[in-house]
Amino acid sequence: MIFLITLTTSSWSQEFEESYDPNTEIAIKGKIAEVIQRNHGPVVIGIVKNDRIYHVITAPGWYIEQEKINLNMGDEVVVHGSKFFSKKGELFLIARAIHNISTGKIYLFRDENMKPRWRGGRQHRKKYWNSIIQ
Repeated sequence: MIFLITLTTSSWSQEFEESYDPNTEIAIKGKIAEVIQRNHGPVVIGIVKNDRIYHVITAPGWYIEQEKINLNMGDEVVVHGSKFFSKKGELFLIARAIHNISTGKIYLFRDENMKPRWRGGRQHRKKYWNSIIQ
């Protein structure tokens, strides 16, 4: 179960944006069990591994569409991402890259400096971070 909550403080949004920590990066392999996409905000996918669901924050929906990223339920994937804990203590992964084994495609979400690849479009970024998972 995932709840998307709109944040009103831009400082927390900025903290999340800059929170990708390569020191906490892990890789998980599993199947996509859910894809959650709202009008605004990140696309979140649930990956099942060993009967546990890992929630992965990917990118804004407009970026997913622009880059023609296909992440479908049932696809087997390997996710490389940084661990992130919500204020409620829930574990999420912020995706750096996703290898969709089912399609053979590799999707990159972060650059070599671990900054979001969609960065720069201020109006898009604002919408993205105002609808983030808490």
